[in-house]
Amino acid sequence: MNIDIQQIDRMVIALAEKNNISLENAEEMLGKHQVILSASEEIKVSYHLQAAFLTCYNIANRVFKGGVICNLPNYIPNLLKFNKESFIEILSDFFPLNEVEQRFNEAPKILFGKQPLASNEVEITCSNWQGGLNFYESERFELKGAGNSISLGACLASAYALFWAFNRIYSITEDYYKESFGFSLWNNSLELDWNSSNGEGPEKIYLPSKIWSVGLGHLGQAYLWIISLLKSKQDYEILLQDYDKLGIENLGAQILSFEHQVNKSKARICAEFLEKVGINSKIIEKKFIESDQSDESLNDFEVLLTGLDNIQSRRKIDTTRFKICLDGATNGKLINFDSFTFRNLSLSQKKPPEIWQENQAINEILHENLYRMVEEKGGCGVLTNIGISTPFVGLFGASILVSELVKMMNKGTPIKYFSGKMSTINSYTMN
Repeated sequence: MNIDIQQIDRMVIALAEKNNISLENAEEMLGKHQVILSASEEIKVSYHLQAAFLTCYNIANRVFKGGVICNLPNYIPNLLKFNKESFIEILSDFFPLNEVEQRFNEAPKILFGKQPLASNEVEITCSNWQGGLNFYESERFELKGAGNSISLGACLASAYALFWAFNRIYSITEDYYKESFGFSLWNNSLELDWNSSNGEGPEKIYLPSKIWSVGLGHLGQAYLWIISLLKSKQDYEILLQDYDKLGIENLGAQILSFEHQVNKSKARICAEFLEKVGINSKIIEKKFIESDQSDESLNDFEVLLTGLDNIQSRRKIDTTRFKICLDGATNGKLINFDSFTFRNLSLSQKKPPEIWQENQAINEILHENLYRMVEEKGGCGVLTNIGISTPFVGLFGASILVSELVKMMNKGTPIKYFSGKMSTINSYTMN
């Protein structure tokens, strides 16, 4: 095996395992495909469509290595928090705009303010708290959310659209996306009525004045992305904690990170991004340990958001220390790569050591095909035990977790637990 699996994009691992092919062939497969983002004139006056387009553009450039083609009106005033006059300037700050030509007629096309006219097209529909997709020859849901401050629905819809596009090309899981659908992040009990007025929450929101974010990988960075697009009634500060440095393997899934930042502290990368949107931050460049929570200088940080990637660190969380304590987790195995689990530890009757057992899944083989292939070539199969992570699943999970934070701060009805797969909206379990 010529490729160092430790430095490979985690989506390559998914393609190798799914198709039972080498990492080299999977990497070549990932490098071919394109996606098209196409917006109507409506994007000039819609905060929600701008938030969704920017989110899709940021993530699509990490996922569709063959290129992202953008069709946009000529001049779009910036409605987001970034200090730029035009929307095009914001896009260009993330990745170079339209540097490739379209090579595939059937490339997936994500639409913003346009009705789908072919089977390879899907339209994002979103408001403050509601997000979904409209499909060709299916009912068209039109959401007209007021205000220009809440990005939750836009980010959720973006996650759905990017997952649809990725799965349309690579068929990682069965395609259940046939009819238009959506979900309300304010009122999770709604199913068929997700797009009703009962599914829309407040237009103006408060956020905690001090937020502690631990674990700044694909989930932690997705939390910060969504928070950065929100416009709160008051200023706030985020404490960023992670000991890790950015690796080239992280660029596909960690959406605040870029190639020129490789080997830089993830905490510093996140702080630099937050500064661009006017959010104050502090950093802790070390592993999260039990004693951190008794540090008197951090007592004001009473809200904890965790995107940790291991059970040992989760077991150290002292839920009595925080007023709000929210945890999110994705699954590294192919069969569950599109799943997300959320726990509101503040409302849970169980303590972290009871939720996460010490010996849980220690010797599990994550990717059986890849493991066997490496062993047959005389390599060490254990080295393949690296979890799959994708930016759209991280964004989906972040939409759930951040919406629960905002609900708790703005007289909503929070849930204790969420578990579900992106591929099957009917699979969501909540209580």
